Amino acid sequence: MIEKGVLGTTDRVELVGGFIVNMSPQGTRHNHFLMQLNRLFAPLHSRFSICVQGTLTVSEGQIFDPDFMLLRKHAHGYKNKLPDAKDAQLLVEAAESSLRFDQRIKLPAYAAAQIPEYWIADLDREVLIIHRAPEGERYADVQTRHGDDIVSALAAPELSFAVGEAFN
Repeated sequence: MIEKGVLGTTDRVELVGGFIVNMSPQGTRHNHFLMQLNRLFAPLHSRFSICVQGTLTVSEGQIFDPDFMLLRKHAHGYKNKLPDAKDAQLLVEAAESSLRFDQRIKLPAYAAAQIPEYWIADLDREVLIIHRAPEGERYADVQTRHGDDIVSALAAPELSFAVGEAFN
């Protein structure tokens, strides 16, 4: 669509069920959370590709821009192809105004694509809602963590941090 001039390179949209959906602009809390998350996951940079606000092909007709992705490393990176669901080890969405969308639209798509782990950061409550064990269009294991609770990604259990560190 960019090549045909329908969309510009700076348009903030996602492809959801074959429909183009505008994305909300990010606020300061959103940006701060992503900067903190990037810093916390930085020690994994040699083992994984870390992407902030990149594009992911979830499935046919579902192309999303997760706020944070922990991806399998490829020899040539992602220069010639977008990462897809098989590459995603952890996806994180930072939710202010998008919380319902992230729960009702993205969560079922990520689970159906068998993405092993999906975190929603509720920026208003400063909690991480951790989804693991995809089954159909849902996750069987859902936990809410906050403050001093220690979390780690399934793909990298050796790296852990307190939830509050991502919000402070």
